[in-house]
Amino acid sequence: MDFEYRDILELPLIKEELDELAKLGSTSIKDLLNPGSKGFKELKLDLDMINDQEAAELIKKNPKIMKRPLLTDGKKLALGFKIEEYEALIR
Repeated sequence: MDFEYRDILELPLIKEELDELAKLGSTSIKDLLNPGSKGFKELKLDLDMINDQEAAELIKKNPKIMKRPLLTDGKKLALGFKIEEYEALIR
C-alpha cells in the first residue's frame, strides 16, 4: 500500500481538507478535536460552544488539539489509536 506522510505541525490542514476528512469519517470538524489533549485543555474552551468553523480555525492554529494519528485511504477515515480501523483500511 502506498501512503503519504504529512506532519500537520509543519503543514497544518486547511478548512477544505478538514471538511473532507470530516466527510470521510461521517463526522463534523468539531468532532476532530481532542478535548482530552493537553493543548485543548490549556485553551480552556467549552467544546459545546464551538462550531465547525471555529474548530477549523482552532485546528489550523493549534494542530496538536486534533485527534491523532489519522489515516485515510481517500474513502474512509480512521482517527486515534484504533488498530482495528487501521488494519481494515490497509487490507
